[in-house]
Amino acid sequence: MPVFAPLFQPGTEEVTVRWLTVHVPVAAEVSDAVLPQGLTSAAEPTVGLWIAEFIGAEFHSVSGVERRPSYLQGGLSLRCRRDGGADGAYALLTYVAGLNHGILGRELFGLPKKQLRSVTLDEEAGRLRFAMTSALGEPLVAGEAELGPTAHAAPAPDWFRRHFTVKAIPSAEGPGTDGPAFDVCKLVEIPWRMTDAAPVRGGAASLVWGGGSSDPLHLFAPTQPPSARYGTARLGIDYGKYLADVEPPHAFGRPSWG
Repeated sequence: MPVFAPLFQPGTEEVTVRWLTVHVPVAAEVSDAVLPQGLTSAAEPTVGLWIAEFIGAEFHSVSGVERRPSYLQGGLSLRCRRDGGADGAYALLTYVAGLNHGILGRELFGLPKKQLRSVTLDEEAGRLRFAMTSALGEPLVAGEAELGPTAHAAPAPDWFRRHFTVKAIPSAEGPGTDGPAFDVCKLVEIPWRMTDAAPVRGGAASLVWGGGSSDPLHLFAPTQPPSARYGTARLGIDYGKYLADVEPPHAFGRPSWG
């Protein structure tokens, strides 16, 4: 955070979203390996790939309301559990198209945000095409979803209501003897609220993972056919809370050098 001229004021978010969730069942051993300390795998390990258009985002802080133009983003969240409570979602990656649109979530909560070159979320003739391309031009994911009627109340699943992240701030003194050192490494819970604003549709989905060594999304190979839900909703994201100090999670991808 540039304290002399901050990029944002900490606040809560209210936004209308045009939202797609693709449910990808994954292997339990993959879920176990990826989740950080303090979280355990759900009974049905699932990655929720989401891609959404954020329309008229409002960030409410003590200074007032900051409004931003519409932008597209997406991400992967892994279904998980915490202390025997209701299932939640561990944010694996979040991708943002648009300068500085991801700053608040990354700096405030530790959401794992990266810049994107492009996002596709196009509806035509009862089908939805979706794709994300990395800042270096590498395909991250591409697929299609059918849009039949569904009985879901919102385009995101109930387990998205409890979102978890690891807020990790590297030490200014450099790595330790055993690897990277962090001044802060905390498990955070962030409450989400989503209410539908239009009928939710969905059905079967298909996708192809990309990403390479920088974003090894191929680890989340489907163990059963994916499914999708899509609709317009109102999303609210409130302040989070720290749950515990944790050990730094294992890194599966490596930095991009261009």
